[in-house]
Amino acid sequence: REDCRDRGSQLLMPWDRDELEFLNESLQNPTRHFWIGLSLPVAGTGWTFQLGKAPGSCGTLKGNGLSPQSCGTTLQWICQKGSIAI
Repeated sequence: REDCRDRGSQLLMPWDRDELEFLNESLQNPTRHFWIGLSLPVAGTGWTFQLGKAPGSCGTLKGNGLSPQSCGTTLQWICQKGSIAI
């Protein structure tokens, strides 16, 4: 998260199934996990957007699905940055 912030961006927060499918195609059907900006604070409560708090599990993107992962696991991450008009 800090690396994304240092780059003027934030961890990716996919909004819907279409965006997840687009990411899956763009990443060529990844078989590894990537950190994204979602967390699962308590098992069974559903995904929430990560706002700098220490969640119970952190969210990862794998394929076109979301998966919980221990927050201390070393993984690559995906940052997103808003578009600007030129």
